[in-house]
Amino acid sequence: MSILCSGLAWAFPALQPPPPRICGSPDGPTVTGPRIKLRDGRHLAYKEHGVPKETAKYKVVYAHSFSATKYDSAVAPLETLEELGAYVVSFDRPGYGESDPHPKRTIQTTALDMEELADQLGLGPKFYVMGYSMGGHSVWGCLKYIPNRLAGAALVAPVVNYWWPSFPANISTEGYNLQLPQDQWALRVAHYAPWLVYWWNTQKWFPYNSVISGKPKMSPQDLEVVSKSAKHLSKRPKLKEYAVKQGVFESLHRDMMVGFGKWDFDPMDLKNLFPNGEGSVHLWHGDEDWVVPVTLQRYVAERLPWIQYHEMPNVGHLVMHDPDMNEAVHPPLLTSSKSLYTSNKFNPTPVFSLIKVQPFKILHTKPSNHLQDSIFLHSNSSQGMLGKVLVVLLVSGLTWAFPALLPPPPRICGSPDGPTVTGPRIKLRDGRHLAYKEHGVPKETAKYKVVYAHSFGSTRYESAIASLETLEELGVYVVSFDRPGYGESDPHPKRTIQTTALDMEELADQLGLGPKFYVMGYSMGGHSVWGCLEYIPNRLAGAALVAPVVNYWWPSFPANLSTEGYNLQLTQDQWALRVAHYAPWLVYWWNTQKWFPYNSVLSGKLKMSPPDLEVVSRSAKHANEMQKLKEYAVKQGVFESLHRDMMVGFGKWDFDPMDLKNLFTNGSVHLWHGDEDWVVPVILQRYVVERLPWINYHEIPNVGHLVMHDPAMKEVIWKTFLTEKKEQIVHS
Repeated sequence: MSILCSGLAWAFPALQPPPPRICGSPDGPTVTGPRIKLRDGRHLAYKEHGVPKETAKYKVVYAHSFSATKYDSAVAPLETLEELGAYVVSFDRPGYGESDPHPKRTIQTTALDMEELADQLGLGPKFYVMGYSMGGHSVWGCLKYIPNRLAGAALVAPVVNYWWPSFPANISTEGYNLQLPQDQWALRVAHYAPWLVYWWNTQKWFPYNSVISGKPKMSPQDLEVVSKSAKHLSKRPKLKEYAVKQGVFESLHRDMMVGFGKWDFDPMDLKNLFPNGEGSVHLWHGDEDWVVPVTLQRYVAERLPWIQYHEMPNVGHLVMHDPDMNEAVHPPLLTSSKSLYTSNKFNPTPVFSLIKVQPFKILHTKPSNHLQDSIFLHSNSSQGMLGKVLVVLLVSGLTWAFPALLPPPPRICGSPDGPTVTGPRIKLRDGRHLAYKEHGVPKETAKYKVVYAHSFGSTRYESAIASLETLEELGVYVVSFDRPGYGESDPHPKRTIQTTALDMEELADQLGLGPKFYVMGYSMGGHSVWGCLEYIPNRLAGAALVAPVVNYWWPSFPANLSTEGYNLQLTQDQWALRVAHYAPWLVYWWNTQKWFPYNSVLSGKLKMSPPDLEVVSRSAKHANEMQKLKEYAVKQGVFESLHRDMMVGFGKWDFDPMDLKNLFTNGSVHLWHGDEDWVVPVILQRYVVERLPWINYHEIPNVGHLVMHDPAMKEVIWKTFLTEKKEQIVHS
């Protein structure tokens, strides 16, 4: 097992991409242009071109290419748009530029985004769509999912997916083998192992996607376009940086996973949308396009004869970055008039034409042998062969071992496909929601106001809150909340001890609890209280920690003491804690695999002391209710609730609680712990209070970890905490 963990720890920290830096968030890039807010809460950035939409004869939604943005130079110049009476809105596809990422992005969702953009901008019941290169996928999506909204459509050098079912094997193989070997592998990874895309395109062991690495295979025609555009190259790096300002994963890498993944439809099964000629669909492609082989585009056009196909001789993939060609493409789409293209390097010929292309014969040839289906360029040397074998073995091993490493995205409460919201929530400064529940007397008349943090696997409904009778007797108002990722509180992928403490402060402020309030945390909720003592001490009237979980890696623990406490845990829990501390990226897999025992609490087989077993037996009549609360706790998924708790709680903290100073002259801090707690060894708690003598320590004899689930004990703890009167604990 040690070898397995060591191997995993060595190989795969880079598998998980960093979270995107959301534009407009506190630590994200600024928003510099207009955006709409979509139905699901995401933002879509856009740019308007041409004549005002109110007077426009033609209204077009444009989808940009791979690694481009709403500023894509493929949009026709203003002069052409004014001549045609055209209004164009380009937009940053999700994850690009300033449009929010969409972790569940598909071909369909982007088509629906385009429809909603058109609707929010008031483009009317019908509009045109155009997509260039990778943006062609969005147009295929529109033809499939919103055909009734289209006045016409244009695909310019659209990227194909080699795995579309209708492609004959020999045709797709021929086209695939025309790609650089490194791109063949990048496409394989995107299709068969999308969870590996981030690592594959950021590692340094061997060549990755040529476009991302800045070394694409370009035809002579494309090289000429690039040379003609040299005067604009100073702007290009800025636009490239803008495209990925939120990160490469949700822009470039997500494009690859969506575009070359499994589609829900085959474009070659589409039917003619305009049988009566009320609109048209055009497809332009250059016969010297080395990025998207023309043989595949010809086959698409043959299968869809209702598409008006324009094949351009001696033209490459960068057709829309040649100003003359760019202007030639727009008029046929919008006006259905013939377009002539004249260039000094060609004989004057009608290149763009709306007449049906002359029939052509597709040659079903064997795959070319000048590029092999290998990782690197063909080599007869044993060293080259060994390199190929090693990389193949590496990729095979990754594909076999680690699909389960990446957790599924959480099902956000209140989102279209997420659970419903059943209770009150506040909206935090960063846009997240925090669900809460109020207990006791009205806060307006309360003598004591307490923010309560629940334990591991629990929620705001935790039974650790004192009875209403006790709260009324003491004049206490309590607000409990679902910690981030639990219940109906939004997940926080960057959650730390500090962020939860600040969430508690903001909850108190939004509910109007005043400048000072009390905090209490039970078990894992104790971490939140330690955070409050460190980060918002000036807001606290008092604090209580009940059976608080310790982190065995707090620096002040003597090595022999922390080792002694650690060894009191079940072996499976020792391993679960090691993983959470040293390899947090492995926590999801570790606690969902079936090869060996994982965390005992998660598996429902925890080590319980006799006093705890007695508490459980007395609570048996509430078993059904407790099961429902367990399901409620993880309704958004186990990763952002239980697993995130482990990663944060047992990870590296930014402070050591045993370095805290006494905060109070009038208030106090209490810590309760049972001497029969088999979950959190009492020997470690004794050391904590020895280091922090200003904490009022209450060690309870013959009591386990479930102290707050014993009705009599919890009443005493609440009364002692708030009134400072020592109460005798009676074991019921």
